[in-house]
Amino acid sequence: MSTSAHATAPGSGTGRAGRTGRTGWRRSAGPRKTWSDTLVLTRRNLRHMARDPFEPAIALTMPVTMLLLFGFVFGEAMAPPGAEDYPSFLVPAMLAMVMVYGIAGTAAGVARDTAREVMGRFRSMPMAPLSLLGARVLSDMLRGAVEVVLLLGVGLLLGWRAEDGAVAAAGAVGVLLLFRLALVCLGALLGLVMPTPDSVSMVVYPLAFPLTMLSTSFLPAQAMPAGLAPVAEWNPLSAVVTATRELFGNPALPSDAWPAQHALAVAVAVSTAVVLVTAPLAVRRFRSLDR
Repeated sequence: MSTSAHATAPGSGTGRAGRTGRTGWRRSAGPRKTWSDTLVLTRRNLRHMARDPFEPAIALTMPVTMLLLFGFVFGEAMAPPGAEDYPSFLVPAMLAMVMVYGIAGTAAGVARDTAREVMGRFRSMPMAPLSLLGARVLSDMLRGAVEVVLLLGVGLLLGWRAEDGAVAAAGAVGVLLLFRLALVCLGALLGLVMPTPDSVSMVVYPLAFPLTMLSTSFLPAQAMPAGLAPVAEWNPLSAVVTATRELFGNPALPSDAWPAQHALAVAVAVSTAVVLVTAPLAVRRFRSLDR
């Protein structure tokens, strides 16, 4: 009996993928093949999310709970000066929070996909290598779009409305999804450098929590200690939230800070810059795992 028929799959183990068998990868795959394989793996990722919706549900639980709690229980008693319509003030902040915490799912998903035993199986398939990374980005962007729709639905139940029309509202959603793309690319890079999927949360949540709290999402910068006010004003999340509020026609906090005065430009510029920096780094890191 031939022993090759029962050979152990290359790259078995629990660590990061490294130098293993390469018979399946199509290293010279063109854009068409890469895109086709990306769609196939995206469907795989979406099926996994449907079978195990716990992680996406957790990502939505906190913002939805806070939105219902503050909207129904505390209402306008919690509103800072200049935001008397508190549900309309709160919804854009919660949308941005959902975008931020989605980084954990991306990082963990990439870390799982590039674990040694998983990469060993993928290498045995005639597929384009970068489709694995592209599918994670695409599926997490689709998940982000669904999260936006669901949270907007909760906001509508609370009385939130997009006051400036459909075109401006679409622009607000576009700003949020561009911000999500930036965080997805950053999350992919983090997932590629983390040694194990379990270590992702040790890095991601200490980054995400200060990003959301040290911003003008819920309080004006003037209400913060003097040393933290500039941090909140220049926090990219503050620009995203302010731009989203303005495009939805919802109340925004008054501020003389330059980022607040040019919130849309800052939000788009920062998100685009993060994508342009982290996406090539993630691709380079992914390719290095396959050498």
